[in-house]
Amino acid sequence: MVDVTSQMSVQTTAAAKPPARRYYVLGLLTIIYALNFLDRTIFNVLIEPIKKEFQLSDTMMGLLAGFGFALFYSLLGIPIARVADRLNRRNIVAVAFAFWSAMTALCGAASSVTSLALARIGVGIGIGESAGSPASQSIVADLFTKNERPRALGIYAIGTYLGVFLGYFIGGYVNQHYGWRMAFYVAGLPGILLALILWLTISEPKRGAMQESFVPEPLGPTLRFLASQQSFIIVLIGFCLTTYTNYATAAWIPPFLARVHHLSSAEIGTYAGTFKGLAGMAGTLLGGFVVAQISRRDDRWKLWAPAITSGLAGPVFALCMLTQDFSMMVAMLALTSFLVGFHLGPIFAIAQTVAKPSMRALASALIALTATCFGQGVGPLAVGMVNDALKGSYGADAVRYSLLSAAVTTTLGALLFVWAARTIRGDIGRAAA
Repeated sequence: MVDVTSQMSVQTTAAAKPPARRYYVLGLLTIIYALNFLDRTIFNVLIEPIKKEFQLSDTMMGLLAGFGFALFYSLLGIPIARVADRLNRRNIVAVAFAFWSAMTALCGAASSVTSLALARIGVGIGIGESAGSPASQSIVADLFTKNERPRALGIYAIGTYLGVFLGYFIGGYVNQHYGWRMAFYVAGLPGILLALILWLTISEPKRGAMQESFVPEPLGPTLRFLASQQSFIIVLIGFCLTTYTNYATAAWIPPFLARVHHLSSAEIGTYAGTFKGLAGMAGTLLGGFVVAQISRRDDRWKLWAPAITSGLAGPVFALCMLTQDFSMMVAMLALTSFLVGFHLGPIFAIAQTVAKPSMRALASALIALTATCFGQGVGPLAVGMVNDALKGSYGADAVRYSLLSAAVTTTLGALLFVWAARTIRGDIGRAAA
């Protein structure tokens, strides 16, 4: 176990770091994470015009929105995260960011569904987004203590919904006025400049600075240790289910608004961006701050709180899909995004807290990549396939019923978070030993 002297040393190390510098790094990484999700999300608001131009089915659009991105993201992300546990993480994030931004812009130059799919794969391929987030979270973990991490990673996690907001808003507006290809250019090109700013203005923090020791370990022992952390494994499975909810809704809420509620592209960007994106940001930010406070006396609140909000999100989203009233639908969409967003910061913090310092990027990658492969890979594709199967019977309303699967998965995820809370205190102690 960690002795009192070591804990005091860690707190002194944290206090010695200039707060403005720590939060500048956190803020810049949060913006990059937001553009990560902008580049993922903008495809979703462009599903209808792309489908029309290339004459594609909902199943194919779900494949492009999901596995087209997630497959290579998942295959190559863990090896790159392992490199991030040993080499300069700042450099990895900067190169990754520049690469996926360029590939996003290339989506706008696609002349066929094949070239669009290849560019889409490029956005998620190894040195793209699969490298950026695990290395970023590892950097944040070395700037903030265990009790500060839910708050710091809650701030970082608002990038998810800031990116969703920007992706919907920019994609909807630019598509309506300038076309879907220009929307990809506007989304991708600024990231190359911001990658240069990251490279030039931040430095690599000392690895394991918030821990009393740092001992690099081989891959085998690392995987065995993480597999032995029961809370980590259960949270990983639960996060897969809640991430299904996030990505299925992210991909198919814009077509839902177009088909069921007959909104224009700009209106979809405004409603989806504001009520899904901004409400999600609020929930994510509040989740990080609330859990950082209430878990100081009992680490189980790191999972109890996400379980409560994720469990509430299921019935709220079901009402969102089934109501015929537009105002009620918008209100329930916002509340769902708030409740689902609440759990992101605490879950990211779990990956950093139940892993040893030498394992943090890999732990983050295992959580993020497994969840993304299932959530973004299966979610949009499953909903698209059910859309095609039901459209003969329900027409435009098919998307309303296929999205109900997202209400089920977030409820199941909540139950798993409750289960994982039983062992989290012991797992945190083992990681700090």
